[in-house]
Amino acid sequence: MNLNVLLERADLLLQQDRHRDAEISIKQALEQEPENDHALSLLTRCYFDQKKLDEGIETILRAIAIDPENSFYFYLLAFGYYQKDAAFAAIDNLNKALQLNPYAAEYYGLLAYVLIDEKEFQKALDKANEGLAIDAENITCLQARSRALNKLNRIDDAIETMQNALAQDPDNESTHATVGWNFLEKGRHQESAKHFREALRIDPNHTSSKAGLKESLKSKLAPYRWLLQYSFWVHNKGKNLKTILPIALYIIFRVLISLTKGNDNTEGLALALLAIYLLFVVTSWTINSIANFMLLFHPDGKYAVTNTERWSAIAVVSAMMTGLIILILSEASEISAGTSYADNFFYAGLLCLSLALPLSEMEFPVQVKGRGWKEWFTLGLVAFGLFTLLLFGVFPAISYGSFMAYGIAFIIYNWAGLAK
Repeated sequence: MNLNVLLERADLLLQQDRHRDAEISIKQALEQEPENDHALSLLTRCYFDQKKLDEGIETILRAIAIDPENSFYFYLLAFGYYQKDAAFAAIDNLNKALQLNPYAAEYYGLLAYVLIDEKEFQKALDKANEGLAIDAENITCLQARSRALNKLNRIDDAIETMQNALAQDPDNESTHATVGWNFLEKGRHQESAKHFREALRIDPNHTSSKAGLKESLKSKLAPYRWLLQYSFWVHNKGKNLKTILPIALYIIFRVLISLTKGNDNTEGLALALLAIYLLFVVTSWTINSIANFMLLFHPDGKYAVTNTERWSAIAVVSAMMTGLIILILSEASEISAGTSYADNFFYAGLLCLSLALPLSEMEFPVQVKGRGWKEWFTLGLVAFGLFTLLLFGVFPAISYGSFMAYGIAFIIYNWAGLAK
């Protein structure tokens, strides 16, 4: 078949999202002309669409070596790096693309997206505006501008921008998804759900909208909604705060508890502060699984959760309910059977509750092959916890030592950052 015909056919197949068929046509063309840079750029798009990022980057580098003056090739390379979260390389190649062609609005749009991920919201807004000055109807720039304005807390301007984008292209699923995430980030989960549903009506496989709809539905649960807003806030403030804030909160609570604990008048306050901190920690660990459990009974939500999320939710809620029941029994047994017997119930209840954290991190169904060391640690912690529970029932005399060892492993798991 003629080379040009093969490439035209491949381009059409790409527009129809038939990536594998397009790849076959492109490789047939490359057999005729291995150094055809246009064919290599089309093959790069195939790889990127199939999430084969390394292959795509390697392929577009070959095209750049053949034609280093083609700005679009640097844009494609930047897109690959952006998908790999390599922001510095993406920005560098976008700047090269803009040096070669400063009038391509799409390049400014992608650069704005990269800067948003780097928390450079004002710079992102400036780049989006530069792109819109070239093409006032560029959807990528409009979406990036709206996201940047949203991050800068200029909500009215963000909404107006997306209304303009929707007026130009009301059937663009990405635009509806952007509007949905904007509303969700501002706590307006009902409005966000409408746009995510519309995006999924247009494209039932739109990944961002599936994730957004799931978050919108879970946000009906007030504690989840509050923690989601907290997560957005921390994420927007930068990567360092995400690491530092939990440690800072722990230190602050410890200081407050120490200051109030020694005084009889404030000892109740110390216990209240401790309870608030523990409630915050436990809720942040388990609220996602609890929210997923609630979705199992929602007419839309039960189709939104994945198999892993479904079984993780069931496992976490089961562990928490079992732990609470055992703790209640420990109170009853303390009255009827003595302190030692009650202690075993109390420790077993605490252990069940703590298992909710590693269970929420596990992949279901459980697989042995292809696991990293973090997954093995999680699986081992769950297995050791269940073994210790067995000891409480069969050999209570030696169960306390096992419980202490489990507690040390649990602390290491939490503070070493093995939990996501």
